[in-house]
Amino acid sequence: MGQVSGVTSANFQSAVLEHSRLEPVLVDFWAPWCGPCRTLGPVLDQLAAETQGLKVVKLNTDEEGSIAAQYAIRSIPAVKLFRDGRVVDEFVGAQPLGAVREFVRRHLSKGSATGLEAARSLRASGQLTAALEQLRTLHAAEPTDDEVAAELAECLGLTGDPAAGRTLLQGRSPQAQASPAVKHAYATLHFVQVALSPDETDAIQTARVTAARELLRARHNEGIDALLAAAGRNRRYAVGAGKEDLLEAFVLAAADETLVAAARRRLAALLH
Repeated sequence: MGQVSGVTSANFQSAVLEHSRLEPVLVDFWAPWCGPCRTLGPVLDQLAAETQGLKVVKLNTDEEGSIAAQYAIRSIPAVKLFRDGRVVDEFVGAQPLGAVREFVRRHLSKGSATGLEAARSLRASGQLTAALEQLRTLHAAEPTDDEVAAELAECLGLTGDPAAGRTLLQGRSPQAQASPAVKHAYATLHFVQVALSPDETDAIQTARVTAARELLRARHNEGIDALLAAAGRNRRYAVGAGKEDLLEAFVLAAADETLVAAARRRLAALLH
């Protein structure tokens, strides 16, 4: 818990990007002339004072235009939440305290964090059934935890029930639908469904299944290459299902910004 401090281009790297590897950092992009910014200010002051495990800072966009441009700030107040050196969530405009509390709640360390990491370790080692049971228990104890719900949805899909996973995701709040964890889960379920639909008589579908299996093993480069190759061979696929497949693949590979940027350029060239 603490006070809202100001950041500039001189300390943005250390105060925001590096610090966000220790705890979430909420950045308020504001300007002195902005009325809604003045409305939001006391809300963020209260949030900083009452919330443990969260750092809240302000950046004056009039004085720090280069940082504002880097993060594509077009309307203020713009609030971005940083974790592990990158933006993981955001909103624009003045919001009441309750809404901002809910916005940050799902990004704070929770009692379920240890159990979630244990479930992820089980999943990574191939123990999907054990991971699923762990996640069901966590979800029953923390039904409002969107990260747990997203992980459970993915595990449901990977154990053969993508429809149940999708139903679980669709029951989350409208705000949660835009979160990286839920988007990642939807993308995972998309490729689970593709992988479950082989058709040896259809070359494009065979390529999609191959790509889906690669992506579900986190072999993002191989999966994206396979999808781009299929799109290059079939214009109809490229402008329809191929584009959808690739956009979902970009969600799964989001941490590899270089890979995704290059693949987006290749997709754009195919489409235009």
